[in-house]
Amino acid sequence: MVGKITTGFAGAVFAAALGLSFVHPWGDVRNVDAGGELLGGSEISPGVRQVLEQKCGDCHSNRTHWPVYSRLAPGSWVMEHDVSDGRQALNFSRWQKMRADQQIEALSRIAAEIRSEEMPPTAYTMMHPTRHISDAEKQAVAAWARAERRRVRAAMEGQKEKSGQ
Repeated sequence: MVGKITTGFAGAVFAAALGLSFVHPWGDVRNVDAGGELLGGSEISPGVRQVLEQKCGDCHSNRTHWPVYSRLAPGSWVMEHDVSDGRQALNFSRWQKMRADQQIEALSRIAAEIRSEEMPPTAYTMMHPTRHISDAEKQAVAAWARAERRRVRAAMEGQKEKSGQ
């Protein structure tokens, strides 16, 4: 008798989780155009690009890799929430559409947050150990962000001078 109740309860929980998986409280973040170049228009070395795409791109681009376990609620909601927040903060897929001042601000945040180890979040790297960023990778990303910020700022100032502002 207890076995039947337990089995019935487990079945009901699974059915509820399956049904709730079709609910997307933060919008359908899975249904986005993943095409285009990440960080398009930036001057970036292949090594730094690889780090940013592989270790940051799941939350900060439209090229999220959704593991099988991310399909079932309530886990799907947690992942969709994290991806939604990450894309709102910075989306590498939309880099070329950002104004120069927005890129400069984003580059400052990238350098600061990677140096202070705010990014990637500990909970993310605990669940995805291959997404941990080594000290050498952190230094390379921070150096790129500083150099790219200087380049974008110089281009922006050159554009202002050209237009006489």
